[in-house]
Amino acid sequence: MRQTRLALALGVAFIASAQAESLPEFVGDTIVVTPTRFAEPVPPTPGKLIVITQQDIERTPATSVPDLLAGTDGTMVTPLYGALGIDSSVSLRGSGSGGTTTSNTLVLLNGQRLNSIDSGSIDWSLIPLSSIERIEIMPGSGTVLYGDRATGGVINIITKKSADTHYVSAGVGSHGLRELSMQTGASAGSVDGSLYFQYGASDGWRTNSNQERYSLGGRVNFLNETDKRAFVELAAFQEDLGQPGGLWSAEYVADPTQSRHPHDSSDRKGFRIRPGFEIDLSPDARLDADMVFSRDERSGYSDPTNPVEQTRDLSRDFVSFSPKLRIRHWLGGLSNHATVGFDYYRGTTDSLTSPTGHQAYTQAATQTSNAVYAQNITDLSERLALTLGVRSQRLDQSASQSEYTTYSGWYRPAMAGHSVDTREAYEAGLSYRAGDWKVYGRVGTSYRFPNTDELYGLDPITFDPVFVFGLRPQHGTTYEIGGTQEIGLGRLGFSVYQQDLKDEITSDPNGGNMNIPRTRRLGTELSANLKLTDALRGNLGVTLEDAEVRAGVYAGRTVPLVPKVQASAGVTWSRRAAAAYSARLNHVGKRRYGDDYANAAGYLAGYTKLDLMASWRIRDWRLDAKILNATDKKYAAYGGYGFNTTTFAWDTFYYPADQRTFGVSARYDFH
Repeated sequence: MRQTRLALALGVAFIASAQAESLPEFVGDTIVVTPTRFAEPVPPTPGKLIVITQQDIERTPATSVPDLLAGTDGTMVTPLYGALGIDSSVSLRGSGSGGTTTSNTLVLLNGQRLNSIDSGSIDWSLIPLSSIERIEIMPGSGTVLYGDRATGGVINIITKKSADTHYVSAGVGSHGLRELSMQTGASAGSVDGSLYFQYGASDGWRTNSNQERYSLGGRVNFLNETDKRAFVELAAFQEDLGQPGGLWSAEYVADPTQSRHPHDSSDRKGFRIRPGFEIDLSPDARLDADMVFSRDERSGYSDPTNPVEQTRDLSRDFVSFSPKLRIRHWLGGLSNHATVGFDYYRGTTDSLTSPTGHQAYTQAATQTSNAVYAQNITDLSERLALTLGVRSQRLDQSASQSEYTTYSGWYRPAMAGHSVDTREAYEAGLSYRAGDWKVYGRVGTSYRFPNTDELYGLDPITFDPVFVFGLRPQHGTTYEIGGTQEIGLGRLGFSVYQQDLKDEITSDPNGGNMNIPRTRRLGTELSANLKLTDALRGNLGVTLEDAEVRAGVYAGRTVPLVPKVQASAGVTWSRRAAAAYSARLNHVGKRRYGDDYANAAGYLAGYTKLDLMASWRIRDWRLDAKILNATDKKYAAYGGYGFNTTTFAWDTFYYPADQRTFGVSARYDFH
């Protein structure tokens, strides 16, 4: 709490120092989508918005989207293993507690959700860094506009839509890293298209951490006229992964490169199709609509070093439809901008688990969601804007499990369950801009329904599957104030927030999942983006957060895996356009171990990671050299607390992060 009070005092002092001069927009003249779901210059919405531009991407040492996001204020990235970032999870504002990292931060690709209806990881292979135009990050609840899973905030990845990019790139690095990517495009009249291909592979730093991925995608634009446009986006991927698993404390200390499960593996493949259109109905009205069809299949193998040797086959299907209308209108003599829309999605999962020497069993689940929402921004004056929003979502959820015989020979009958729930979310906020500064305040509610796989669990003693239908939806309220100020050297920003949740859904230390009656997160984010000289630019971000359980058996305890302190700093020196040198420093403070709601195991150690990059341009060539974890820091981005069946005692376990790695790449741009 002391850190939060200090941060609040800094924020108040920042407001008091603001002076009125000429006003630049919050993120300049950038066209953004996330605050209203329509592409437009930054609207006067009450909230923080971070935009990572294409230039930012080119000047970062990051090798994947999660690695890129790791340097953003309030963003927690947890890589399990591998340089390709395939199994990384990303969360905003302390939403990565327990096993719910991917359940409270909504990740969008061109405005459509990538989160599946279960708790599975995001398919980052669908998004090569080179295909990204920008990334928009909206910390705090985005539930009114985007619905379920947005409690911690929204990350919207916007890909390039132009057919003008033509390049080929290849790279190599430590531990057998090899990468190849290319993109091209063509146009004919009112039709144009682009196509990209990406390959990546690594032998891995740890035993059995080898990874290989392929991805292919593109976009076709047609009816590309002033008042109407249509498009189709396509993407497909395939991944083959070794899965070394975690290490108990003694194993981690002795040799972090080893694997407890040297033959565990996972194979994944899938595709995604998104058609859509945009029509200007009048100068003051625009209609957008798009659909998504996606499917992915995963096959996993657990070797005999696990409690049970088994294979598992999982398939997930998803379809969505999202029409929305943007209207400019006058009400009470005041100018208004309204977004109204309807979101429909249906997702299904089917799995077959086949333990060696035992009866196989199936699990299936379906979620069908219908939601309507509205957001209205009223210009109360030239400087003051009021934002109001509301959303109602109905979720129909069913799950079933086949009959089976347990490992100990006991018969278990088939089980099934069904539920229907409706939830509402609201938001209200004010934004005031004057001269070179902006301040805002807002209050909003959020909710989250249980994921399909949270309806199942494993008995911690027998490892038999358990049916746990009956989790209550999570809901809560977020309060926030913040602002930005332009100064001679750049821009300063701050935000202070409080998030109160009821029935928070998280993993149960005894197996399965559970509701926590009440939790609270208090936090502050401070940032600075500075142009120190004509050649030298820098940025700095600090996040201070207290996360506490407020009721129930764990009342007074700290929420696991939420660091009290996170910080990032970056600097880029570019004296000539042909060369740039960058350094990025990320610090994550100590955290309670995953699932340790009793706070019995102490703290997972914090870490500070330094990444370096140099980039040179020679005519149409671009050469990059990177050093990741330059100080060769030994650390674990994720650690948990559980029962060690080898020592028959409670113990901590770790997923060791890669130590120092090197990489070089060359890119040629065709004209």
